[in-house]
Amino acid sequence: MFAVMVAALTNSLSKDSSAFVLFAQRSPLTLFFLMAYAWAWTVWFLVPRIVRQHGLGWKFDTFEITLIIVGAFGPTVAASITRWLAFRDLRICPVWTGSSNIALGIIFGAAGLFVATVALPAIAIAKAPLYALHWSTLLHWSTYNINYSNFLGGPLNEEPGWRGFALPRLQARFGPFFASMILAPLWAAWHLPMFLIPGWNTASLWEYILILLGVSVVMTGAASLARFSVLVAILLHAFFNLSAGVLNALIGKLPSRSHDTLVYAFAVCGAGIIIGWAGFRKVPAPSKLRLSSADNV
Repeated sequence: MFAVMVAALTNSLSKDSSAFVLFAQRSPLTLFFLMAYAWAWTVWFLVPRIVRQHGLGWKFDTFEITLIIVGAFGPTVAASITRWLAFRDLRICPVWTGSSNIALGIIFGAAGLFVATVALPAIAIAKAPLYALHWSTLLHWSTYNINYSNFLGGPLNEEPGWRGFALPRLQARFGPFFASMILAPLWAAWHLPMFLIPGWNTASLWEYILILLGVSVVMTGAASLARFSVLVAILLHAFFNLSAGVLNALIGKLPSRSHDTLVYAFAVCGAGIIIGWAGFRKVPAPSKLRLSSADNV
């Protein structure tokens, strides 16, 4: 059904304007980012507008949650439309790249994200010796609070676009580090409408950008090792979604430093960049990615 909808929409666009098809072929990344923002922001800005019209607070009922989930599909929808316009297929990202590559990417990425988003921030935030942290909570399944939102809150919706479609093309042109530095702020700014949702995130926008810079570099390293398998990106994004809960369990009721969110942001950013760098691997040749002939931004 999704493929039929994308094909119908893109066929309509291509019939209306051959220039639009040419734009998709020559500047696929520019079109991708524009459409990812347009889709998500259109859907997400409807939610606060409806809330204001009815004078109600956030109820997070089925309708509102559905809008959030639908909006999060922006990157995947944008990648699918761009790909269809340029090549008339929906092969937007690699899925299976070999068991050894995928295992290496998952192990490196999970370990890297654990250190960058859980262990090191816990040590930096808690005013307590290392042994006083609640390490035993890591052995409890309930600590991880795994549910549908861990995956539908971004990983399944976004990653075929972000690290399935965009990252290999950015990395082929700019290298892994600068590809991460480009993708991370665009990824963060894409979430701007979500900051209108009370309690969605306790970090300020610039703190959130720092956090995503660190996370993005780790995920780029893992993606490089996994030859850009989208399965790895989805699993690591899901781990990042639940990492805050694991961090809170690790710290528990221990006294914490003032400005803990700022400390957390700098810890994730610094550790993520250092750890992620170790996983960088040369991107496959552009011909293997089936990029457009020019592959401009």
